[in-house]
Amino acid sequence: MLKQVFLLTLAAATLTGCTGSSPEPASQPNPVSDRIPISDTAVDGDVIRLTSPQEGQVLKSPFLVGGEASVAGDIVYVRVKNPAGDVVISEQARAQVPGGPFGVLISFVFQSTDRGIVEVYGIDPESGAETALESVSVNFDTSFSGSAQTSP
Repeated sequence: MLKQVFLLTLAAATLTGCTGSSPEPASQPNPVSDRIPISDTAVDGDVIRLTSPQEGQVLKSPFLVGGEASVAGDIVYVRVKNPAGDVVISEQARAQVPGGPFGVLISFVFQSTDRGIVEVYGIDPESGAETALESVSVNFDTSFSGSAQTSP
């Protein structure tokens, strides 16, 4: 009986490739990196990580919309909506490389609303559908910071 158990153990070890030596370590991604591998989390292939503006941030013109994106054509679409959901600004930016940084400065005078939503998304070239939508609720500084020009 002991002989049969030993032979079964030996056969199992041989079939699974266990030879008593330690396997070579699997190659690991570089642990020292300041970038987040956003493509690993994509379900449909498009991913956006919005870093600016932040949720609840008070925005003053001009303001930066930026982050990292891996989207079709490396083009990121930006829109700003008022509380009613109306689009008041539409812009686009290009990621420098797939999965790389993007940014666009948006200038606008917010006189009619003090809050809104900033949305960033990609567009699927085949279906035209929006992908990887990221949005944040923000507040707008409605105080006038420029100097009024008067004519003589």
